[in-house]
Amino acid sequence: MPAKRRLYVHLYVIPICNLKCIHCYYDALPLHASVDDLLSIEQMSQVVRGLCDTYDAAFDVEGGEFFLRKDISGLFDALTPDYLRYITITTNGVAKINVDPALLSCLDEFRVSVEGHTDQLQRDIRGIKLAPVLRTCTRLMTQGVPVTLRVTLHRKNYHHVQEMLDYFIGLGFSRFSLYEYQASGRGSDYAAEYALDSSALEDVLHQLCGRSVAEKTDVFKLSLSPRRIPLIMAFQEELQEKGYEVVDLSGAASLTVEYNGVLGVCPWNVVHENIGQFRSESFLPDIQAMMDVGRLDHACQHCSAIRVRRADNLANAASSAFILGDQAS
Repeated sequence: MPAKRRLYVHLYVIPICNLKCIHCYYDALPLHASVDDLLSIEQMSQVVRGLCDTYDAAFDVEGGEFFLRKDISGLFDALTPDYLRYITITTNGVAKINVDPALLSCLDEFRVSVEGHTDQLQRDIRGIKLAPVLRTCTRLMTQGVPVTLRVTLHRKNYHHVQEMLDYFIGLGFSRFSLYEYQASGRGSDYAAEYALDSSALEDVLHQLCGRSVAEKTDVFKLSLSPRRIPLIMAFQEELQEKGYEVVDLSGAASLTVEYNGVLGVCPWNVVHENIGQFRSESFLPDIQAMMDVGRLDHACQHCSAIRVRRADNLANAASSAFILGDQAS
């Protein structure tokens, strides 16, 4: 039986957020905004079940702010753990979480966004203090939820990466997912102030190699865009010696499903793209037809194309090869 094709899916449950982060590629609407035509819980669960059954699907299910959707707990009731394990959810840590922690622990990842280990760094990007976010994380971890800290690297925090990771590891965190600031959506207005150049990312890699955090973590991922591939490959051998492996993320198809059922391809262009509309009676045939003609094939300057991650087997990390075609989460 042929292997299922890898498909990255971004499913947006609501376009509203209680924060106004300056790097929001989605450019989420404020709390008071009026929103019509939300996909129902049943329709969203149909998307998840159908794509998981048909493809090797990995879901980022998000907002806006995910937990501002008042009926969102129903999505967890509609999906068994066999489906939840393909889902990553990201929250800002200051919205009320109304889902059973036992169900959150079934997810592939439960991510909480932070921008640094100080109030100044957190406030600079997100306009909030760090303490309430950490309280949310601590409470969830005591309830058995394996929280991943999701960090955007930018010009004001990149030189603190090692210090930041040491601080969070000291607080009991062991799961980290790092991304580079992208000049997309709202973030395009602040690119001159926050976007990184190659020398800054080189500094980040030196920090990771200087005192490896791989052995101190359960999950560590640094995901970067296509233009960073040459830099990562130049560091490959040194990274492997420190317990990391380099993963090729190219070649996977991409699908976005907006809160109102509008279909697209690129998560960085979600509010401007429309390649179709969710129709319950024909959703899977519609997706397969687009897949067959390459309409979901995707590469752009913002989407992740290469990843540095903690090696699954640290003892063999130094001999690990570049993992071609591996889109594992």
